[in-house]
Amino acid sequence: GVVLALSGFQNPLRGHLRAAAAALGAEYRPDWTPECTHLVCAFARTPKAARARQEGGVVVGARWIWECQRQGRRLSCGPYLLDGPASSGSEGEEPDEAPPPSNPSPRVKKGAGPPET
Repeated sequence: GVVLALSGFQNPLRGHLRAAAAALGAEYRPDWTPECTHLVCAFARTPKAARARQEGGVVVGARWIWECQRQGRRLSCGPYLLDGPASSGSEGEEPDEAPPPSNPSPRVKKGAGPPET
């Protein structure tokens, strides 16, 4: 019964999240709609997250998807909830964009340049 949308993730991470959720049986929507049950967000305090909360959605970080994938089942959202009021931006906030557990490549933040080899 999970219908989710993603917010704040760039490809290829966005594609990995979508694929992992689909493999677990979730339905994906390209944007938040009233039928969505979960918004998987990189940032807690965004207008999209506030809208999802106002409409009864659950706002979680990417770690929820990765842990569900790792354990092969739907987990409680409680430990993965992203809480916070809406703000016009997300400055000073760290994104919740943990890579998939099976991805051994180093995490690279947007604008950080290529990883050193």
